[in-house]
Amino acid sequence: MRAKSVTDEIRSDLLNALSEVRGLITTEHEVAWAHIETFCAIALRIIAKTNPSKVRDAAMAEEIKARIDGREVLE
Repeated sequence: MRAKSVTDEIRSDLLNALSEVRGLITTEHEVAWAHIETFCAIALRIIAKTNPSKVRDAAMAEEIKARIDGREVLE
């Protein structure tokens, strides 16, 4: 068994968030939701194939941008 990686944590957090939001989606938003789920699935595949340090660098850059933009930042 391998140790839990950053990728595993990202995947778990994302799937939990998607599951939480899924219950709020109405039928009129099904197509938009399908696009979001597909995008997330693609992103997870790319993250899994990417060097962990590049994933961390991209996450840090996005956190900095979010703080500059005044968006909520996950701790």
